[in-house]
Amino acid sequence: MTESQTGTQGVLVVIPARFGSTRFPGKALADLEGRPLIVRVAENAQSIVRADKVIVATDDARIRDAVLDAGHSCEMTGDHSTGTDRIGEVASRHEADIILNLQGDEPLLDNSDVDRLIQAMQDDPGLDMATCAHPFADAASWRDPNNVKVILDGQGQALYFSRAPIPGIFPGADVQAHRRALKHVGIYAFRRTALLRFLALDRTPLEITEGLEQLRALENGMRIKVLEIANAPVGVDTPADLDIVRGLWRQQQES
Repeated sequence: MTESQTGTQGVLVVIPARFGSTRFPGKALADLEGRPLIVRVAENAQSIVRADKVIVATDDARIRDAVLDAGHSCEMTGDHSTGTDRIGEVASRHEADIILNLQGDEPLLDNSDVDRLIQAMQDDPGLDMATCAHPFADAASWRDPNNVKVILDGQGQALYFSRAPIPGIFPGADVQAHRRALKHVGIYAFRRTALLRFLALDRTPLEITEGLEQLRALENGMRIKVLEIANAPVGVDTPADLDIVRGLWRQQQES
């Protein structure tokens, strides 16, 4: 990382991490080529050019100790139901104007995409949030409710996020609807004021219906810029995913 490139605006990257995981308990401390997964994520984040500081946020002393022992910054938080709540606690203790929420299970994230998110926020002070998405490979993945879809307006801002296969297809329309949507990637950049406002808002009807936090922002009039990226980062949700990431990690180190 370099010194701040934002004048009076600081950029804080927060990586929320917890020990519990339904499909992979303790995955934050799972070994990835000699170091815990969360440490590899923190290492990777150090190459985000436009970031001023990277902090892991956790409520687990084992994760804290692993991160600190590896020489990275970590802050303890209270018990939170979402990662966004956790980064909000950390952000409240810092003066950064832009806060990035990175996933703690994506050690192979392309940080050039993160730098683009930060730049988008710096270039447009009116933006509340920015996130990423990429094209669907096929119609089958577009129909999968586990894949979140986003529809954009003409300025590249989010109109709506859904688990449903949007947009709908008018009878007789000769279109490939899955090419009209993008698959959302859970990386967020927040304006500090927008993050604190977001966390103070009650959950909204569409957020509850879809199970998507970002709809709370849209339902309250926030602007979310969506940057298109080429590929999704490879995350670790299961032990099988970790084996895949280990193989990719080795390939990356050898190249």
